[in-house]
Amino acid sequence: MTDSPIEAPVARGLALVIDDDEVTRMFLFRSLTTLGFTVKSAADGMAALEMCLDNSFELVICDMRMPKLSGISFLKNVRMRSPNSAKRIVFLTSIDDSLIRRETLEAGALDYLLKPISTAKLKVVVDKIFGEH
Repeated sequence: MTDSPIEAPVARGLALVIDDDEVTRMFLFRSLTTLGFTVKSAADGMAALEMCLDNSFELVICDMRMPKLSGISFLKNVRMRSPNSAKRIVFLTSIDDSLIRRETLEAGALDYLLKPISTAKLKVVVDKIFGEH
């Protein structure tokens, strides 16, 4: 009897999921874990900012509309207060607006994804960001 090899995900480091919707947070947590990340999560931008002061994240997936600190405010604050703590930031939102998309990309986000998102779409984006595509 021969065992088929199980392909382990590439270890990609620490990721942060920021979303006030628990279902979305848990989906992203599971998806990113499957893609090889160790994942932490926060329900609002202020909690996420505090986490970034104590950790260095290879990837941050951030909702645009959240309590206490919006996604764009989080991005601007984390870049000002701890510029190396959130290396790659991707926004996730249900708002398809070209002005908001441009603002996020100009502020330093690497991508702007629309909800709902699938694990397959997330994998494509992560592979592209990490140069694996």
